[in-house]
Amino acid sequence: MKKPLHKHIGHHAKKVHGHFTKYLYERDTIFATIWVFIFIVVLGAIPLNLGVINPIKLSLKDFDSNDLSYSKLHKGEDTPLDNRIVIVNIGLADREGLSMMIDKVGSMKPKVMALDVTFDGERDPYKDSLLTETFARNKNLIAATRLELSGKDGDTIKMGGNYISTASNYAYVNFFNDNLSTIRNYDPFLEDYKKKKFKSFSSAIVEAYNPKAYKKLEKKGAHKAIINYTRTVKKYLVVENEAILAGDVDDSTFIDKIVLFGYINNNPNDIDDKKFTPMNERYYGKSIPDMNGIVVHANIISMVLDNNYIKKVPLWVNLLIAVVVCWLHMSFFVRYYLESHIWFHLVAKIAQVASAIFFVWLGIYLFDKYRLKVDLKMSLIVIVLAVDVIYFYEAWAVWMHKKFNYKTVFKPHHH
Repeated sequence: MKKPLHKHIGHHAKKVHGHFTKYLYERDTIFATIWVFIFIVVLGAIPLNLGVINPIKLSLKDFDSNDLSYSKLHKGEDTPLDNRIVIVNIGLADREGLSMMIDKVGSMKPKVMALDVTFDGERDPYKDSLLTETFARNKNLIAATRLELSGKDGDTIKMGGNYISTASNYAYVNFFNDNLSTIRNYDPFLEDYKKKKFKSFSSAIVEAYNPKAYKKLEKKGAHKAIINYTRTVKKYLVVENEAILAGDVDDSTFIDKIVLFGYINNNPNDIDDKKFTPMNERYYGKSIPDMNGIVVHANIISMVLDNNYIKKVPLWVNLLIAVVVCWLHMSFFVRYYLESHIWFHLVAKIAQVASAIFFVWLGIYLFDKYRLKVDLKMSLIVIVLAVDVIYFYEAWAVWMHKKFNYKTVFKPHHH
């Protein structure tokens, strides 16, 4: 008589469970798990500056599997146009052109204006004077500056790039990362050693537009925040500066809106003022930056106004997950190593690949569906190392057994 389906499933589930748990509480399994993390610490402490390794190291450093959520799963594709924000493409306008643009838009009653341009020094005196007067006249204009960090802990902060100094409000626009790195985080605020607070460009804009949303952001404190990218430039209304200066734009376009003045270039081969973001179609080995800086700022503003933050799992939770994953895999590997050694390498490699695929999928799923960032890199690393560590641990355990009668499941020449 054949067994019912549910009994077959229960039997196989119990069998699989046994493969993982038979050696779970053995001292060797627990100690071998500890060895994996010792290896990670030791290997991490070795200063490898080999020319062959550095490019690989740099590539892996900037790799985040969650980027697949944007580039392949098209996260944010169905996000509607953010009608609170209007981007004005300033193109190659000089200081006189910027002055005319700002005054024109300012006359149409936007709630906030923000200019993503820094001015390093004196140019044409006449044009400089026009822009100086424009800055002073438009009290709702937020002008850009750049911060220079110095000191041992980066807590000595100097403001720069603000030759035109008559604006009512200045905020920093730099992201404090190198030009080749993907911008995934930003600093909403920075504090110097005197506890003086500096606001980022987006934070200052949110404060002026929606003080309630700003208060929520402020409660999060002065530390890096993950940017929840939800929109490409196509998801914002972009107005060309020529249309504004020609009077072809209706006042209703700007009334009570956030107006961002910045450079927009839709030519994929022109990388001027473009950044690498997770929305880049090439999620690995990126070669061409994909998003203008002003659109990055727009995404941050949209995120804060919508209270659409990404929650980051604490480091201790990521480490705990890695320990549990390593422990389970080590128990599974030890079982095959001792009882079915002829199949050990095949089963181990299949388990490593399957586990890697599962954990990458799980991280992407949690990120995409629940805005929860779980760093599973450590879990993937321990799975890879576990197999090789067994050999080292076996040699040590057998030696300890011979010398000190150390009790171990590993026996000399067991295979």
